[in-house]
Formats: sequence, structure tokens, C-alpha cells
Amino acid sequence: MPPAAPITLPLDRPAVPVDIEPGGEIVLKGAYHSKHDGSIVDAATTTWPKEAPGGASIDAGGLVDFEAGGFHMTSRDPVTHEVHAIAKGEPGQACAALGVSSPCLPLRLQKQAVSRLMTMGEWSSSLQGGGGQITLTVLNPPPYAPPPAAVPYVWGAAGLLAVGLAVMLGVRMRKRRAASPQGQLMALMRRVQDKLGRADVVMAAPLTRAVAVARRSLEDRKVDASSAEGKRVAAALMRVEARLDESVHQTRAEEEQKAADELVREMESALEAADEARMTAKM
Repeated sequence: MPPAAPITLPLDRPAVPVDIEPGGEIVLKGAYHSKHDGSIVDAATTTWPKEAPGGASIDAGGLVDFEAGGFHMTSRDPVTHEVHAIAKGEPGQACAALGVSSPCLPLRLQKQAVSRLMTMGEWSSSLQGGGGQITLTVLNPPPYAPPPAAVPYVWGAAGLLAVGLAVMLGVRMRKRRAASPQGQLMALMRRVQDKLGRADVVMAAPLTRAVAVARRSLEDRKVDASSAEGKRVAAALMRVEARLDESVHQTRAEEEQKAADELVREMESALEAADEARMTAKM
């Protein structure tokens, strides 16, 4: 059967149900240009222009939460803005909560709006005013069925291919997240928390809770890492890290001085004992 005609993905609904069988493929094409911050948002990525705080970058989060809707994304292209995904066998967790059948395409408008300190309506309007759109095409699974004797081998090969694709996509996504402003800020946060765990208790006590609260805010996307406020948080974390490094250096210097003092005292005591022994031998 030929694929269904493309439809435009609406922005006025929290989730869009998709009539498709498990294993069927969907293709989403197109993107929105936000008149609010200049970002380009497609179904799976957000592309920031060079004029944005932190410079040009690409975030892995786009308009659709595929996994929560019962889909597994198999490919994405942030240049052509084309995304492919496969319908999984299990229901999407977000579909029932949003009052639609599974599988579905839950929209991430609320999360994106919160990260920009906007209402969902304001963020949605900025996208609709950008002159773009995203279309959805449903592809039916192929009618071919392998002979019974070949089924175990076909499923085995498909499983190995799926695992390989999942690993490759996972590595690429991790690299992209690590290179993004959010990834770099979270790496700095983890480094500071690791140093706090090994720092002097008296110094670490007032800092540990503050850093933990900051990390929760970043994980909840209350602060956009690429914004001016995100850079303020990064600067504060770098000051904390510098102070921790200074404390470690000072502690090591004090321990080194203490060890040297003990060695000098032992050597002076040994010299005094040697002098006494020599005087005794002359008498």
C-alpha cells in the first residue's frame, strides 16, 4: 500500500495520535523558525544561530518526545530537518496521560517554553510566526513475510542491526549533548560536586546544598545553559571550583610543611644524640 498523504503537525494539541501498526515507519519533515530567539526547531533537534548566547550549536531536543509516545527514532538530519521513527510494540507512556490513543506524538512545547521563561502560548505563537511547518507521513510496513524457516535468522539479523543502530545513535547523541551548552554546564556541575565530595568538610558543608539545588534547576531546564543567566551560573560554578582547588592546594602545602617540620625535628634530635655519644666516648 502507498504511504498516506502528509499532514501538518498541529501545535494547538498536546499530542497527536498516529494510526499505525507496530513496526510501521513515520517521517517528519520541516521545521519552525522562532521569532523569539532565532532558533530553528524541527521534530528532533533545536539549532541555535551564531548570534545566540554561546554561539551556534545543535541540541538533541526537538518538538516531539518520540520515546514517550511509543516510537523509536531511527534517524534525524538537522540540516534537511527530516526525522524517521518506528512504532514500537508497547504503548506510549505519555499518550494515555494526554488523553489520546497510542502510539502518539507528544509535543514538548511546555518544556521548551519553560526553558525560555515563557508561557506555552507565547512560545507556540513565536513558532507559528516563523513561517514554517512540520509534516507527518505514515509509511506502512512492507507486505513481505519471510518463510518460517528463515524467521529466526531474519529476527536475529534485525536484532543485531537494531542494537548496532541504537548504540551508534546513543554515542552520537551523547557527543552532541556533551558539546552543547547544557552538556558543558552539566559536566562542570558534576566536576564541582565530585571535588566537593573530597573537600574539607567545613568548607564543603555550605556549598554542597547550593550546588545540588543549582543542578536540579538545570536538570529541570529552569535555566537555559546558553542564556545570559546560564552563563552567570557557569561563572559561579567556576569560582566555586577555583576556591576548592585553592583549598586543596593550601591543605597539601600545610601537610607538606608539617611533614617537613617533623623530619627536621627528628634529624636535629639524631644530631644531638650523635654529639652526646661522641662526647661520652672521649671521656
